[in-house]
Amino acid sequence: MKRLVTLVSFFLAFTSFAQSNDDETKVSLFTNIENAYVMYQARLDIVNEALEAGAITKDSAQAWEFDLKENFQSDLMRYTVKAGDQLWVEDGEEASVEPEEDIASAYAAVHEANKAQSEWIEEVGEPKNDTKGKWKKRKRNFTGSGLNIGVAALTTLDLNQDFVPSDWLPETGGVGVISWDLFFHQRRLGRSPLWLRSGLTLDFYNVDFGTHAYLTTDLIPNLNGIYLVENPSITFRNSSLSTSYLTVPLWFYLNGSRTGQKGLSAAAGVYGGIRLGSPTRTLQYMDSNNGWTRERVRSRYYTNPLTAGVQFRVGFKKFHLTARQSVTPLFNPGLDIVAPDVYVSSLILGWDLN
Repeated sequence: MKRLVTLVSFFLAFTSFAQSNDDETKVSLFTNIENAYVMYQARLDIVNEALEAGAITKDSAQAWEFDLKENFQSDLMRYTVKAGDQLWVEDGEEASVEPEEDIASAYAAVHEANKAQSEWIEEVGEPKNDTKGKWKKRKRNFTGSGLNIGVAALTTLDLNQDFVPSDWLPETGGVGVISWDLFFHQRRLGRSPLWLRSGLTLDFYNVDFGTHAYLTTDLIPNLNGIYLVENPSITFRNSSLSTSYLTVPLWFYLNGSRTGQKGLSAAAGVYGGIRLGSPTRTLQYMDSNNGWTRERVRSRYYTNPLTAGVQFRVGFKKFHLTARQSVTPLFNPGLDIVAPDVYVSSLILGWDLN
């Protein structure tokens, strides 16, 4: 409708030239006006499509619209003055205004412009009145890797299904967590500040049982299970169980920056993965005959082959703090064994390496 109104207004404005006998001049004038309008509207459509796709900001789009409108008005003024000069030539002089570009050429140019709309905007550079320097594309996606180091607390469920501190882990023990994002891909959802992030991560857990406790599977004869034995008479330099998982995290990021990597960000998501190989139990102690002795035993230790949970994150630029809570127990719940109902929650400090 706006295009139609514009063309009609141009037609009425120049109908006053109808009293002239120079039909060739009028036809050439209207042809140039129509071609100029077609090119103006085509480039305006390009800018609007780039704005809708999130390739440029709203301020840049407004600057482009103003710039294109000024150029279009200048073309109309030039064609009108040129035609007026020809209409007032003296008798006997040649009076003709050749169209600067025919309709076929105009539509061909429009077709090519629409075919490579983003390239057209990049080639012509910044609009002259974009004084605020906001002519920058909003980044749509990026990839990278990351490293995360933190601590975890082993927790269990009580009868009311509330998370409470577990007495399964000795007071002198702890859990170390190292998470390595092998890669991640983060993509903007439309033109919003919401991003979707996923990738592949290696999670390493090291459960330290302190200096007077160790893990065993054969405490009670003929009763399979996992047991934590505390013995004050034995001092261990190292008593631990380490395991690793290959996980796929899924994040929903909220970041309002153009690149998605500046300023504050908040994220929430889920994760799921599988255990890699068998866990390793390590014991290091003083033997009266052999001195310091290290025992390393690789076994499943009834650990869960699957892991899943929820995660939350706050960050600034490339640094972030992540809280995780597993919804799957550390030990396999599908086995008929004696085992504590242990879940792992962690707090991890990390940074992106992209």
